[in-house]
Amino acid sequence: MEPLNLLIVAIRESWQPLISDSLTQAGYQFTVQKAESKQQALAACSLTKFDLVISNCTLPDGQVADLLLVLGRLSPCLVMSEGHCPVSSERALSLLATDFYITSSEQSSWLSAMETTLSQWKSKAQENIESFQHNSTLLHKKVLAVFEEELSTDPATETQANHSISNAFKIILEALDLSRIYLYTRKSLPNGEETIVQENEVSAISVKPRVANNTDFPYFKRWNALFESKLPVRSDLTSLPASEQQWLNARDTQSILAVPIHYNDNWQGFIGVEDMLNSRQWSDSEVDLVKSVASLIQQKQLSRHAQTLRNTNLVF
Repeated sequence: MEPLNLLIVAIRESWQPLISDSLTQAGYQFTVQKAESKQQALAACSLTKFDLVISNCTLPDGQVADLLLVLGRLSPCLVMSEGHCPVSSERALSLLATDFYITSSEQSSWLSAMETTLSQWKSKAQENIESFQHNSTLLHKKVLAVFEEELSTDPATETQANHSISNAFKIILEALDLSRIYLYTRKSLPNGEETIVQENEVSAISVKPRVANNTDFPYFKRWNALFESKLPVRSDLTSLPASEQQWLNARDTQSILAVPIHYNDNWQGFIGVEDMLNSRQWSDSEVDLVKSVASLIQQKQLSRHAQTLRNTNLVF
């Protein structure tokens, strides 16, 4: 069992040993971080994930209910009241809304309440995760259906085709709360070299549009290897190699997901999505949605290519 990471909020030093001594006596391993106020506790939880928050019912800078409203979504919480045992006059910590308390002579009974709190919070968190995943799946299915409908028409020109893709990209942009989504294609130059050219880009309202050019996307060998293996690039800024970090920094981007588009078993382009505000860990459902979008674009391109060949054959 891993050590419990505890945050103790505004409980005075004279009462704190009641918690640590009882946990030690029961064989728990734990680490403790202390906060003297609500603001310090909020700051600590913004930096660290705690297994349990134990707070005094009285805080120097606000109501404990306000603290629980925020931290209760992040970690299980217990609220205690400082006092003295009416029989022995020894220091005591009482768990609010329960009959449990801690004194130097009664150290173990409150641990059942602690374990119940940990178990209930974990169970509720799992329910929330499953509900979120279910809702995300339903949303992504609806988004994909709308995307497919947008691409279902047969545009007469390349410009109209690009316009359809841009309209469809706007749907993905809003559904995934993105900063930017774009399509790059891989093309051969007359001298035999290859270049990566941006075909479409849609940005959030708050994002300044970028002027694309043929040198905008560097040819990363790592990306090429992943794309050839039909694997996506999915990462936040800090976990990328230095050269890629430099490129993403220049784009003011915190996270990127890039999914290849294949033709005849070779990648011919990719869809990229970026989050400029958050260091984001892309979920499997988000990756699957962008993969499905890439597949739809691939099918549309194959269909247009086949139609072009048929039209050419009719001319001759």
